[in-house]
Amino acid sequence: MAVFSSTEELHRIMEDLWNAIKSDEQMAGQLLASRLIVQFHYREPEGRLTIDCSDGVEMKIHSGECEKKPIVEMFMKSDVAHEFWLGKVNVPMALLQGKIVSKGPVSKALALLPALKPAYPMYPTVIKNNGLKVSV
Repeated sequence: MAVFSSTEELHRIMEDLWNAIKSDEQMAGQLLASRLIVQFHYREPEGRLTIDCSDGVEMKIHSGECEKKPIVEMFMKSDVAHEFWLGKVNVPMALLQGKIVSKGPVSKALALLPALKPAYPMYPTVIKNNGLKVSV
């Protein structure tokens, strides 16, 4: 059974997590410096999240359809995203295994992985605050 019961639940949790990341000056600063627009395409359940750091000033978080053209796109099952935020996914290996498929200059996105590590401990709190009953 999938971790997320619906697209709405997936979007709510991912938005809450990215808003926490946005509130962290160190993480947000590194992401904004990249000026990337990254779009995550999820399946089982379906979902889409776009993180727009293109202006270098404010991180914008969009769930669902977004008119901004992404620089990097990442495609994965929602459960893979869940495991990633728990710190259990080796992204380069997941890319090689096809668990994550990318489009665009993925090396730029991979360079930001160390900046996101402080978000791993935030994720279980986001899960708990949203009342999701999964093991973390």
